Amino acid sequence: MKNIFLLLIIFLNSFLSFSKEIEPEKDDTPQDTVKAYYLDEVVVSSTVKETNRLKSLPTAVSVLSPGQLTNQRVESLPGLSGMIPNFFIPTYGSKVSTPVYIRGIGARLGSQTVSMYVDNVPSFNTSAFDFEFQDIQRIEILRGAQGTLYGRNAIGGIVNIYTLSPLTYQGVNAMVGAGNYGQFAAKAAVYDKLSDNFGLSVTGYYKKDDGYFINNFTGKNADASENAGTRMKFEWDITPALTAKLFTHYDYVSQGAFPYMHADSTAVNFNEPSSYKRHLLTNGLSIRYLGDGFSVNSTTGHQFLKDDMKMDQDYSPLSVFSIRQQQKEYSISQEITMKSENQRNYQWVVGAFGFSNHRTIDTPVALKKDAMTAMQSKLDALANNPKIPVIITYLNNRIDLPGVYEKPSRGLALFHQSTLNHLFGIHGLSATGGIRFDYEHTGIDFFTESQGADVSIEFKNPPPGMKPFTVNGDTTMQGSFSKTYWEILPKFALKFQPVQTAFVYVSASKGYKTGGYNEQAFSKLLENSLMESLMKNATKGMAPPPGAGGAPSTVTAPTLEEQLAYDPELSWTYELGGRCEMFGRRLSATFALFYTRVDSIQIVKLLDTGTAGRIVTNAGQSESKGVELSLRYNPTQNFTLYTEYGFADARFINYRIGDIDYSGNYIPFAPQHTLSTGASYVFNF
Repeated sequence: MKNIFLLLIIFLNSFLSFSKEIEPEKDDTPQDTVKAYYLDEVVVSSTVKETNRLKSLPTAVSVLSPGQLTNQRVESLPGLSGMIPNFFIPTYGSKVSTPVYIRGIGARLGSQTVSMYVDNVPSFNTSAFDFEFQDIQRIEILRGAQGTLYGRNAIGGIVNIYTLSPLTYQGVNAMVGAGNYGQFAAKAAVYDKLSDNFGLSVTGYYKKDDGYFINNFTGKNADASENAGTRMKFEWDITPALTAKLFTHYDYVSQGAFPYMHADSTAVNFNEPSSYKRHLLTNGLSIRYLGDGFSVNSTTGHQFLKDDMKMDQDYSPLSVFSIRQQQKEYSISQEITMKSENQRNYQWVVGAFGFSNHRTIDTPVALKKDAMTAMQSKLDALANNPKIPVIITYLNNRIDLPGVYEKPSRGLALFHQSTLNHLFGIHGLSATGGIRFDYEHTGIDFFTESQGADVSIEFKNPPPGMKPFTVNGDTTMQGSFSKTYWEILPKFALKFQPVQTAFVYVSASKGYKTGGYNEQAFSKLLENSLMESLMKNATKGMAPPPGAGGAPSTVTAPTLEEQLAYDPELSWTYELGGRCEMFGRRLSATFALFYTRVDSIQIVKLLDTGTAGRIVTNAGQSESKGVELSLRYNPTQNFTLYTEYGFADARFINYRIGDIDYSGNYIPFAPQHTLSTGASYVFNF
């Protein structure tokens, strides 16, 4: 690690002067010679928040063009894994979860650490992240905390996806393909400029495959999938200064899911249904007004997600337990920004953001015959203890744990960022500072219970006339909790750009990931409450009252909040980076050294229950430090060589559970190294 840092410092010391020596004053390239192309010119564009071109920002950013996505066959967000330094997306067998890790920072459960926007409309659930790419104009990935401009849940970074404009691109595209394993794909798109100031695009896609794994229990494919969708986009230049864009996107997924196998097995073999279906509808309206030296941008977003997940959670041919999770989520967001549109010494952006999100989760869990047999075995073992006065026998071969959880949240934010160029009269020296005030209110309304927990109680040495009796241990939990969070998210950066083709920067920024409540914690709470209820009813008296156990007991809701809640995660990211272009802009090189410290890091903890639930809990502090390098070289117009490398050392630095100290251990699920290298040649016909 130290050697890498040393090499980068040497490189930093040399490339600024080298870039200055070769910077061309003008383009005198004859037309009959090889032309030098700036590798990113196809995706040069502005955003609604930044006041400068993305490639000149004092942050680590990667921009992918349609050609790059096509050449590397990237068809959805997980396909970008490894292409970008320290960017990784593990796949868990379905589109229900798409956790994104940047620089070793990510989340499998709870709030995301990387936020995604499509045409400036945010997605509030990682279940909406994995959709089919079509008509993509560019993808931007900003690495490192982006809290000042983007707010909550951007500790790791931001993914911005933009689609083609029918006002700037017209034509008809169509594709049909087929392959083994039942693969079939068809796409079609029409982009039409109906008048000088009005454009319309309509796209559609359909994909399917028969899967790659056979479930030995059913003899059928375990992971067949089907995906279809459509997108419509309208753009209207109402006046030279006023533009409106409206899009709607619908995506449907039906897939066999979670083709897991046990570590000591080589085959998928389970008896319960495992599948995932999703309906996803996203709508966005953007309005832009261009004034004299400034612009005003308004983006209104709406998203509706409805899905249905079924899982054999023991992944075996036994009837142990299964789960079904149905989500229904509505979100509305509104953002208004005003920013400078000039190249003066002072540039600025101010904005306001608000959202409302409501998520309903219906998660019935079933403990089935083999689970009941295992639970009865534990009770039988207890009965063999001479100190236990009773024999307890389950009367049913199934216990159901239904639960419905409403999780509303809403938030508001105000933000500002300023950039002062030619600081202290020094050409190329600029300073950027920003601040965001972020408010969020989140809560949970819950109703869950156990059904079928009937047992027979028999005393080993009963008094005369004492007979076995039945006890009902069913437990009900019902209530609601809520919390309010306030955060201030600052950012500071210095950039030195002595020549047009090279710059270096240092920056510091704060990130914030929201807290919340664990609905999966109820499986453990219900199990504990059920056992307490059974033991209480079993030993409360030698002579049970008439109808003993007939009414279910209820746990008082206020005692639950501390067990359900987890706190926000906060971070500071410090970064040193730079970019240079050489050899007539045929070669571009970027680098970044980073250090991120996270307080109250949120991690996933497995529950010791019969239902294998998971919860989010806070675990002290962690840090991530590393380096990122990107090199791209165009020896000719059609020939490209590229290398993308990332190293992230992400570890706990203060994390103890009881007597066990996990400090120094790696953060799970994220790789230390990512590497993508290759070459492409485009043939023109």
